[in-house]
Amino acid sequence: MLDQSFSSKSFQEIFDKENRKGINVEEKYKDDFVDSLAKVGELKNLRKQIQQERDFDRKKILYADKKRLKKERDTIVTEVLDEVTDGINNHIINLVLGGNYGEQSYMFEHNIQNFFISKKIQDNINRTYNVKQSSRYAILSELLNLLEDNFPKYVIRTDIKSFYESIPQKKLLDKINNDYLLSIKTKKFISQIFTSYNNLTGQTNPETAKGVPRGVGISAYLSELFMRSIDNKIRELDDLVYYARYVDDIIAIFIPKSKNIDSIQLRDYKTKLTDLITSEGLALNIKKTDEYNLLEGIFNLRFNDNQPNYVPKTIQYLGYEIGSIIRYKNNGKVDKQDLTTRLSENKINKYFDKIKLSFQHFEKKKKHNRKNAFKLLSARINYLTSNTKLRNNKDKVFVGIYYSNPFLNSDTSLEKLQTRLKWNIDRAGFTTDEKQIMLKYSFIDGFKKKTFQILPLKNKKYKSHNRKRNNVNNQNNKGILQFGIAEINLIWKR
Repeated sequence: MLDQSFSSKSFQEIFDKENRKGINVEEKYKDDFVDSLAKVGELKNLRKQIQQERDFDRKKILYADKKRLKKERDTIVTEVLDEVTDGINNHIINLVLGGNYGEQSYMFEHNIQNFFISKKIQDNINRTYNVKQSSRYAILSELLNLLEDNFPKYVIRTDIKSFYESIPQKKLLDKINNDYLLSIKTKKFISQIFTSYNNLTGQTNPETAKGVPRGVGISAYLSELFMRSIDNKIRELDDLVYYARYVDDIIAIFIPKSKNIDSIQLRDYKTKLTDLITSEGLALNIKKTDEYNLLEGIFNLRFNDNQPNYVPKTIQYLGYEIGSIIRYKNNGKVDKQDLTTRLSENKINKYFDKIKLSFQHFEKKKKHNRKNAFKLLSARINYLTSNTKLRNNKDKVFVGIYYSNPFLNSDTSLEKLQTRLKWNIDRAGFTTDEKQIMLKYSFIDGFKKKTFQILPLKNKKYKSHNRKRNNVNNQNNKGILQFGIAEINLIWKR
């Protein structure tokens, strides 16, 4: 049976899990873990001593000290978690305003109780209802396979307007309360989150209150739970052969029983889909809603390359622009239609922004330390044009120009990125040597050759490995600095 208790034991599991993911809980809440952090510092120094010690007997003593210190540190951590558990019954969860990224986001008040409570709520919902976000990779793989078969179909791509902000709270809470699956304490804390959110958004009537707090981890689980019944109803629509939703982005594919279906009947697909969503208190984003009549194949999915008078009709979905390249015979008839995926305009602009910010940061910092500023710029452009693995992540997630865009099958997007990079390089005032280094970075090579680099999570200095550890000269060797993923991404976080 699932343990939904907010206990020291469950908090210890969360503590260990977060640390395995590379999130240092002790550093995050230094005031609460001040004593255990002191032990961590002692352990760090002791490990250095063990590395340098050559006497076997002395080394055994140091290993014994290390074991003792680890035990003392674990005991202190347990005591902190016991204190958190003891204060749970009297704790009230409060939210505060976060950043505004097009929509207002929210955060939990920064305290250790909120951290462990929120993680436990997520765990309880996830394991009780088995809710999880759909896989972008799986959705795109299935979608492209369906489009490539050239079978007659009708596609609707849409988006739920202000998704998080529109979810009716009463319907969501009624489901949770009527299921009797979550513990009383879990439901109590969820209620506190909504109360705090409603106070911040000025909603006083719980019967009509809307929204789950954007930016708070639990909201992703609650929104998926709310959408489950809607997803199931949509999948029952007549002639529907494929339906997928990634957060608020929806794609639906219908195959009519006859090619001779009229336009009114085709529009009925969208009407029924819209009615199902609006009946649950949500609304579709009209600007992001498109219909694609592919009853004659993918001919209507076209880019406007070399066709100045043609208004393009392509599917923009999950970071890609999906269309077709039409190849013609000498007599002007269609020879072949190739389904093509490019980066969406929005995703290309995000790359443009990162390139721009990288060069702007170099321009700002080069006055103080040009050598270091150039190394950091070089590391950032190398990161953008290559691939790496997110360290300290047990899922071993790979990211980069290829691994983040695996369905890209056209050079057009990469050429745009390379042109923008070259434009910035030409105007950065580099020395000849600096320019030669920067011109080696290529979005096209990084994608096609899957160029890979290993990066630390944080900045790290590597000492010369050609010298002995106990060599006196090596003690003064400051080493070679390698910028970590955290430093590289710092200026891009918004």
